[in-house]
Parts: sequence; structure tokens; C-alpha cells
Amino acid sequence: MRKTMVVMVVAVAMFAVGHADWVSVGPAGGQIYSGTVTPGSPAVIYAASTNSSAPLLTSSDGGANWIPTAGALGSYPSVLASHPTDPNTVFGVAGSVFYRSTNAGANWSSFSFGSNTNGNDIAVNPLNPQVIYSAGYKYDGTAWRPSCMKSTNAGQNWTVSQLDTAASTTTYSCAIDPVDTNVVYAGGYVDTFTVCYKSVDCGATWTKYYFPTRYYYIYSFYISPTDRNIVFAGALNGICRSTDAGQTWTRQATCSYNYRIVAAPDNPNVMYSAAYSSVYRSTDAGLTWTNSNSGLQGTNVRTVLTVPGENGVVYCGSTAGMFKSTDYGLTWAPVNNGIIIGRIPVVAVSPEEPGVVFAEFIDNAIFKTLDEGNTWQRQPTVLSCGNVCGIAFDANNPLMRWMFEGSG
Repeated sequence: MRKTMVVMVVAVAMFAVGHADWVSVGPAGGQIYSGTVTPGSPAVIYAASTNSSAPLLTSSDGGANWIPTAGALGSYPSVLASHPTDPNTVFGVAGSVFYRSTNAGANWSSFSFGSNTNGNDIAVNPLNPQVIYSAGYKYDGTAWRPSCMKSTNAGQNWTVSQLDTAASTTTYSCAIDPVDTNVVYAGGYVDTFTVCYKSVDCGATWTKYYFPTRYYYIYSFYISPTDRNIVFAGALNGICRSTDAGQTWTRQATCSYNYRIVAAPDNPNVMYSAAYSSVYRSTDAGLTWTNSNSGLQGTNVRTVLTVPGENGVVYCGSTAGMFKSTDYGLTWAPVNNGIIIGRIPVVAVSPEEPGVVFAEFIDNAIFKTLDEGNTWQRQPTVLSCGNVCGIAFDANNPLMRWMFEGSG
């Protein structure tokens, strides 16, 4: 039934327009995996999807409209970072490749971390952006070892520091002290221990500090701008806080998968964490955290972004696209105009009304159009146990719909 209906849509489209190119009609949105904000006025927001060879999406009007960059990366970047002073220079990491654009994404240069070496995060020295670190792992002939890579020429060449010779695992995050840039942090999970590696000599040597329990992977770091001894680590099993520059750690929140931690530009007491299914928010400098997802849709929130000079404004990305808050993360609204990157495995056309179409948007919702895709309406959630893999119309009752769900 489903294949017949999809073929019919294609045939009608070809009959109507001849050999014209296909045009995407939505629904708007799609998985946002990483992002960054460039300096300058206006600030440009970059967002990357999980689609390989896809261009980055940019907005220079506060998320009202998004356009693709002219150049595309070879694979989707797990992390993006901006040059601290040059708004045209953007960096990205995708597996074993470091990407750099110096013309606002129109073209990208790619540089290898080295043989059998992968990166997971980027930390750009704010005082000397030629110096860049990337946390990751390297195969040394025996096992994958936690490593930190360093470049002194803006990513063209890299040297690898193996952080642990006994463990077989990886580091997921890194950060540079914004005041004393000799200090670098890297976080990971090593031999059943959650660990923080710290260097005070620009990555030449490293000291390992243990977390008090298994928080597993350290996905992110945040260093307080008012007290550099206060460092936050976003882990799989919570948010941890150190008051002695990474030597000891205390758990402050139990939210899971804390991929990014940032603070409001004008008020460092207000902090945000991209915590997989939601954004968690603190108003007391990270001592307590609460779920703040009013208006959010989708899942897998991996990035949260603030914009210098735009107090109260914060962005996050999920499987449903980009969302914006103008009240310090209390409420959210979608800003997806121009973001049409959703995965649509199921399309069903009404046999009674050809302009009525249902589409399954993976990890988001079922959408319905009454006007052949000019506008779409998000439908109430059917069930919560999986994506829909089939939609059919009842031949005896035009108001009846049948749906097959992948997990139940």
C-alpha cells in the first residue's frame, strides 16, 4: 500500500511538471547535531545536521531565516567552533578530519589528525587562535588510547599526546582556561573511572584526577568567567562541579548526556546544559539545575548556544530543528524557516483528497498538509514507543487512518 502511494505521488509530480527539478516542501526542521556562534555584528549562527556531505546552515537574523553555506563538509561535524575574533573563520571536527573555513563556509580545507587518530571536541585558544586542541583517541597498535591533539598553525598540522598508556578508551571533551591559556582540560572515561586530565604547560604534560564515582563520559567542560577555579563537567550521569580547578569534583545535577554547558552573556549565574531530551537551567551559578523545556520539541538536544550582547537569548538544537528562547531559557519556540533536513520515511496521500498528505518525520512527529505541502501542521503524538513505519487510509471509512509503529 505504502509503495503504491509513494510511486503515485512521484508519477503525478513528473506528469505535472515534466522534467523539472524536485523542490523540497517540508516540513521544516531536522536533526541539529552541533553549532557555533561567530563574533561580530550581526553574529552569525552556524548549525550542522547529521547528514554527510551536507552544507552547514547559517542565520544572521537571530534565527528568523536559515540558508546553507556554499561549501559542504565531507561528513557531519560532531563539533563546531568559531575563531574568537574573525567572524569568517569556522572550525569543525568529523572523525579523523579537522575542517577549517576562512570565508564563512564558502569553502572548507580539511586536515588529518594523523593515522588512526580521531577527534571529538575543539578548544580554541582565545588569546592565540593559532593554537587549537582536540580531545579524542589514537590507536597505538594495541588499543585505542585517550589522547589530546594540538595544533599551533590553526589546524594544519597536529601533534598527539597520549594521555594514558594503560587504558583503552577515549576523551570526549577539552577546554582552555580563558585567563591562563597554559591550562588545558580533557575529560573521559578510563578503566571504569571517570577522569579529568589537566595540563598546566600547554599540553606538554598531563595530570589525571578522578571523579568520586562513575559518571562515565565527560562530554563537556565549562570554566567560570568570574572564578577560574570553578569548573563544570557535563557527564553521562550528571553535571559535576570543581572548586579547585579540576582536582576534586562534586555532583550538582542528575540530568543525563550533558553535551554542552554555557552561560548567559550578561549573567554567569544563569547557565544552560544541553542534556539530551531537554535543556537544563541553573540560576545560581550551577549549584542547582531544573528542567526547562517549555515549548521544546524533539529529542537528542546536543547543542546550546548563547550570543554575546544578546542578553536572555539562547538557542538549542534537537531532532525537530532549532529552537530559540528570549527569556533566559524559560520558554522556547521553533525557528526553522529554511531548515528542511528532516528524514521522512513515510508519505501517505489521501485517495479521496490528493492535496491531503501525511508524513512521518523521524524522531519528531507526524505532519499533515491540506494544500499539497504549502503548509504543514504538527499532529498529536500517536504513541511514544517508536517511529511510524506505515500509514494507510481505510477504504471503507475515509476518516479512518491506520498506522504501523516500528517499536510496538
